[in-house]
Amino acid sequence: MADNNYLVFTRKWRPQTFEEIIGQEQVTVPLMRAIETGRIMHAYLFSGPRGVGKTTTARVFAKALNCEKGPTAHPCNACAACKETMDGSSMDVIEIDGASNNGVEQIRELREHVGFSAAKSKYKIYIIDEVHMLSTSAFNAFLKTLEEPPKHVIFIFATTDPSKIPQTILSRCQHFRFRRMPVNLMIENLKMIASRENIRYEEDALFTIAKSADGAMRDAQRIFDQAVTYSKGEILSGKMATEMLGEIGIETQNSLIAAIAGSDIKQAIGMVEEIFTAGFDLRHFLRDFIELIRDMLVIKTTGTREIVDIGDEEYAFLEKTGGGLLKKEILYILQKAIDASIQLERTNTPDITLETFIMDVILNQSAGAEPASDLKQKPAEKQAPVKEAVAPAAVKKDEAAEGHLVIESIEEKEAIVKLTKEIIEKRWENIVEKARMDKERGDLAQALETAGIVAFEDMSLFIVGENPFMTKILSNNKDAVREMIKTEFETAVSLIIQDKEDYRKKYQVKKNVDEEEAKNHPLVRDLGKIFKISEIDIKKSR
Repeated sequence: MADNNYLVFTRKWRPQTFEEIIGQEQVTVPLMRAIETGRIMHAYLFSGPRGVGKTTTARVFAKALNCEKGPTAHPCNACAACKETMDGSSMDVIEIDGASNNGVEQIRELREHVGFSAAKSKYKIYIIDEVHMLSTSAFNAFLKTLEEPPKHVIFIFATTDPSKIPQTILSRCQHFRFRRMPVNLMIENLKMIASRENIRYEEDALFTIAKSADGAMRDAQRIFDQAVTYSKGEILSGKMATEMLGEIGIETQNSLIAAIAGSDIKQAIGMVEEIFTAGFDLRHFLRDFIELIRDMLVIKTTGTREIVDIGDEEYAFLEKTGGGLLKKEILYILQKAIDASIQLERTNTPDITLETFIMDVILNQSAGAEPASDLKQKPAEKQAPVKEAVAPAAVKKDEAAEGHLVIESIEEKEAIVKLTKEIIEKRWENIVEKARMDKERGDLAQALETAGIVAFEDMSLFIVGENPFMTKILSNNKDAVREMIKTEFETAVSLIIQDKEDYRKKYQVKKNVDEEEAKNHPLVRDLGKIFKISEIDIKKSR
């Protein structure tokens, strides 16, 4: 039989004093000092994200004002006024939901009751949650009361969107801004709850829960409560937390980071395949990956954890792994990850995009930096060439494009001579736009738009079609695509086109070069090492 007396963690462990409210000292300290000095305002506005303690702070403030020993910055939580405020039965602390009481009639009714004195306490306190939901007419009806309220009345407004509150209201309130809760503070709070509830856990589990709460303490406690139920009395592990949340575990993220740092391309690509096959969202995965690489860069650059929002074990991992890389190498990985995240938003082949990103950062990890001492590199291998810096692209209107926005690069001609994969990716939309303007080629624009750019080495561009139909369109228009690329970059390139599934299954490269050139071709050599190609079909130039 269910226990009807069970209290969820969000209610059971709700802070009851200012000291118990963590992470919001910019609010609690001024409120305590205002009480101690007797400088009590008649209207307060608490704004900030959901689940960070706005309503909780309002209730503690109300207790502090109406406590039988107060007003006091340290309410006793034992007197009748404190207990009634805590359980929501106080006649002098009225909580109103702004979302469901947002009409002018409700505000007029409130104005009529404001004039009555407090029943038992010193102050009559109105806590209005989500106050931004009030209608314009309701705000107007409320304005006069807010401007000249009775001395015994105090208003506390809470909102997640202060921009929707009229300036006439804002100017009459003392405004306090609440912050998103950092991960480390949420973990400490969950540890406190676990200790008092005799819950066994792994550090990874708390970190996963805190990260998924997205800065909301209430969400962290709710998810933790749910995870404890899911664990059925066993030790709450990181694996359990990720299974319950349906997310990729932090250990997977860390394994990928370690594989990239150690130049283990086989391990890294294999992980992407496993994640993709399991049905996880690669965009979400890459966003989390970017956050961790950013944290690693901050730790490496500053030598401190004060700026990063992570737990103890994660900090130790990032510090150790980042210790084997140069700052420029970590920055390069971060920049390429951000570029890949932008591409993921518009591609139909997210797995190939992520694989390409991993190949790029491992093969060219030391671009712009001296090679790190511990990077795995065979003596016979040459260091990947340093790619030229690419100037930011400028967006301008092309009169011939019939109103379409075309990306035009502002690189110098010298930079274009040394064409890179990054330049091609940034200006690929221009190639697509050229295809759109060629009415005789039908679906070529769609085939180019959905194609994946895998690699560009020694003036050879390797792309894959989204499906056999699109691949056939690309192959039938190979000369036209080559010409479009030559027109865009003033440089001739060789084009390798392969179907996505063939690329995934066989990783077989077909290159239109002489056999002797193919033996030492960087693209064939690198892809051969990466995917263990056993057979290469060479086509001789005509």
